[in-house]
Amino acid sequence: MKSLFCPKHPARRARRRCFRCGTRVCHACSVRIGFHHFCDTGCSVIHAWQQAVEAEWQIHGRTIRDVPIPPRAQRRLGRRRRVLDAQRVVLRTRASAARLSPALRLGWALLIFIPLLVVAYQYRGDLLSSPSPALRSGTISSRAIPPVVSPVRIVPPKPSGLIPPRIAKLPLLPPETNLSRGPTWERKVALTFDGGAEANVSGEILDTLKSMGVKATIFVTGRYITRYPDLLRRMIRDGHEIGNHTFSHPRLTTFALNRRQDTRPGVTREFVQGELRRAARLFEDVTGVPMSPYWRAPYGEHNEEIRRWAAEIGYLHVGWTRDLEAGEDLDSRDWVADPRSPIYYRADEVRDRILNFGKGSAARANGGIILLHLGTQRRQDRVDGELPAIINGLRAQGYEFVPVSELHRALALDEGRRGSAVAAGR
Repeated sequence: MKSLFCPKHPARRARRRCFRCGTRVCHACSVRIGFHHFCDTGCSVIHAWQQAVEAEWQIHGRTIRDVPIPPRAQRRLGRRRRVLDAQRVVLRTRASAARLSPALRLGWALLIFIPLLVVAYQYRGDLLSSPSPALRSGTISSRAIPPVVSPVRIVPPKPSGLIPPRIAKLPLLPPETNLSRGPTWERKVALTFDGGAEANVSGEILDTLKSMGVKATIFVTGRYITRYPDLLRRMIRDGHEIGNHTFSHPRLTTFALNRRQDTRPGVTREFVQGELRRAARLFEDVTGVPMSPYWRAPYGEHNEEIRRWAAEIGYLHVGWTRDLEAGEDLDSRDWVADPRSPIYYRADEVRDRILNFGKGSAARANGGIILLHLGTQRRQDRVDGELPAIINGLRAQGYEFVPVSELHRALALDEGRRGSAVAAGR
């Protein structure tokens, strides 16, 4: 092809292209400035001139848009551009002649996509025509099944060795309930862990729980699910209860700004429910089993409106136990890494706060929900090292460790509603 050879040396291959005008030139005609190559018609001089003027203007905080080109250089560049335009026209004509005609393109599209559509339609028909085991057994009425209005989502098979968790049915509590404490008339407590984006102590915590025979409730985000799928499968194999901690761990209220739990601008029903649904869908795709119907708001930021939105899609909010009158709570503060912070507690102080919670009151720590985390920013004095002492100390006081669902079930079975006010956080 003519454009592949140098205009001055037709016998030489034009392996360079001018950075300014695009002309192909050989190595002998190429002028190099930095990483760019130019032809020998003055493009290199114009480029250097423009760079110098632009640099001078940028010193004064301005940007140059155009630089005048000498008349002689304009004439030479004009001749080269006319030659290149003629070559481009020839190449464009040849390329358009080699294209497929519209009728031929349509024929190829039909030949490829029609068999795919037929296979997809038959597969969808097989899914809709085969009833579920519950429907075949007669335990569910076919009238109660809503019509299919969305495409069928194919869930990957369950990984081997996983035991599906028992999903508790939510009791009849108000939808805005904040389950912050279980029944105060039973000596039961629940260990809960939040998994945000870090898992640097998750393995040690799971080893401790398994060795001591404790079943906990763990709330994980979508980022944790994406990064640590093997840890999630291990939690399910160990029998722990997995709840929802939203997908991206966003702030839902203005508490960090004004110390008030007002819904943040932009946090709507669709946003909250979308965060929960995305995390639940990702968890089920990774593990093959559904999440438990419990969730915990990031940073503890929630209010009645947000909890009601979550309850509309089947989630009950789980907080942690606080005693406002005594000024105590079961937040371990393991997420505070700065020793200079006024809310920082050493690991042994965290242990003592949990073991001494409620001393002097009739309920003590009955029904308590303890908050810890699966990751920490502490390089030393980590709270997970005191977890065996916390478990042994509470067992020595007669407490039994249960998941949150058992505390929830005990409140639901209480006919006198002795713990309803405590569960609602009032």
